[in-house]
Amino acid sequence: MSTVRIIARHTGFSIATISRAINEPNKVSVETLAVVRNAMQELNYEKKEKIKKKSNIFGVIFPNISNPFFSELLGVLENEAFHNGRCILFFNSRHNLHQEKIALAECKSHGVDGVFLVPHSTSPEYLQTIKNLPFPTVLLTQTSPCLPSVGVDHIEGGRLVADHFFSSGHNKIGYIGPISKQEGKYIGFINRLNELGINISEEFQFNAVEGTFLKGFINSCIDENQNLKISALFCMNDMVAQKVIEILTEFGFVIPKDLVVVGFDNTFTSRILGITSVSQPMQEIAHVGFQEMLDLIKENKKSENYSAQLLLPRLVLRESSLQLKRK
Repeated sequence: MSTVRIIARHTGFSIATISRAINEPNKVSVETLAVVRNAMQELNYEKKEKIKKKSNIFGVIFPNISNPFFSELLGVLENEAFHNGRCILFFNSRHNLHQEKIALAECKSHGVDGVFLVPHSTSPEYLQTIKNLPFPTVLLTQTSPCLPSVGVDHIEGGRLVADHFFSSGHNKIGYIGPISKQEGKYIGFINRLNELGINISEEFQFNAVEGTFLKGFINSCIDENQNLKISALFCMNDMVAQKVIEILTEFGFVIPKDLVVVGFDNTFTSRILGITSVSQPMQEIAHVGFQEMLDLIKENKKSENYSAQLLLPRLVLRESSLQLKRK
């Protein structure tokens, strides 16, 4: 293989000039650059890529650290990092795409070895810009063929809740959470209920992102006789389930006598308050995600497409949904 010294001897330029032409082409004349590049091609010279010094730091970008699920997942990731001789640099994007982009830019400027991201958007165009960054990125809890990802089968999670409501005798059912074809838990929940012959009225489907305006929705579920029009409610996460229970209690209703409530994530909140919840295997998400990251760093190359690693959820039954079977 040719070297800088060989090219210098071939062209008659100094080694310093050849080095500038290769590494800082804007600092040599157009004529000199043309001669050097012709010589590089003629002599089959290949520029050696600089080996990036490892920082042993991984960036973590989550949308809402006040959500117990993400605060717990961060703790598990920190533990994985510690056992692998790494540190964590954390950013809270607050469900804001602009802040997420700033966090990614900060990760780049800090020279992190990789980033664990719960993205604001999974559009292929946006994820491609992330893929072009000078570090590997692993998506957590959300999946896409554009980037390596580790998530939970939310469709199966929704089906588990539907089966639980059906087996408990409920047919007047509500849902609080994102309503879209991309929302796995919603699709799984609705489709499974349809398979069981149960249709949810649009009146009892509340399209929410983080559980805002819950009181208004709960009010709409109460008839003129102050009775609830539904007997079971599936909430997008444990935080929303907690707020719903607080509002219903404030209105004088008793859980689960008047309404059974199921959350999602199986966080510390659900365990303390006795809320039935779909459990995401947090330890496994962190462990599998970390191993994926270490493999990416070792291979040091990016693929066109990736297969998502989907983990199975389970339903953890607690007091908020356990009542005598309805007839």
